[in-house]
Amino acid sequence: MKITVVDTATKRPLVNAKLQLQIRGKESGFVTLTTDQSGIIQLDDKYRGHQICALFNGAQGAWVAANEGTTLSLTAKTTTTTQGSKEKDKETWK
Repeated sequence: MKITVVDTATKRPLVNAKLQLQIRGKESGFVTLTTDQSGIIQLDDKYRGHQICALFNGAQGAWVAANEGTTLSLTAKTTTTTQGSKEKDKETWK
């Protein structure tokens, strides 16, 4: 079955993105997949009706039912913080 993976911010398909799916149901487990040029992944029909959740860039998406034409929404960009202080490079004179 074909499942489309889109970015939540831009609503555009995530192309050539490697992601991991967590699957809940009779055939529970993890599957690592890469999206194609259209942002679509191919998932085996044995997972039809199972609950799937995408893990991408350290973030976990929402649980959705795995059916033909399902759309997974993921956050493509991760938020990072800067380490240290802006005052770090200033010289101090006594």
